Amino acid sequence: MSILGIVVRTTPDHASALGLHLAEFPELDVALNPGDGRIVVIAEDSAERTAAQVMAEIALMPRVLNTSLVYEYSGPDVEQHAHQAHPTRFQSWRTTLTEMAAGLQAGAPTTSTTYFASGDTPRYPPLTTTTNP
Repeated sequence: MSILGIVVRTTPDHASALGLHLAEFPELDVALNPGDGRIVVIAEDSAERTAAQVMAEIALMPRVLNTSLVYEYSGPDVEQHAHQAHPTRFQSWRTTLTEMAAGLQAGAPTTSTTYFASGDTPRYPPLTTTTNP
C-alpha cells in the first residue's frame, strides 16, 4: 500500500480547471487548491492503479509544470486486493515517468533513452541504459 502527498504546480489561470480535473480521479483527494498554481493532493493505491502511477500520470499532463512528492508512506502492511490489476511494489520507484504512468513495474529489465532537453534534437548521441535489478 502506498499513500503519497503531492504538490502539483500549474499556472494560476489553470489551477481551478486542473483542480476540478484531479478531483475526478478516484485515487486522489484534492486537499488544497488556493488558486495560486499550487494544488495539494493525496494519492492512494487503488484496485486499478498504484499511487506512483497516478503521480506519474499527473506529472505528464499538459498543463502541469511540476509535481513534488512531499510525503510518502509505502509498505506491505495491507493485503493486496485479489482483483488488483497492478499489485503494489512498494520499492518500485526506480523507473521513468512514462513507464510508471503506463503501469510498468520496476524490477524488470528495461532499456530507456534519455535526452537532456525534452523535444530538442540532441547534439550528442542519447544516453541509452539497460538495467537489471
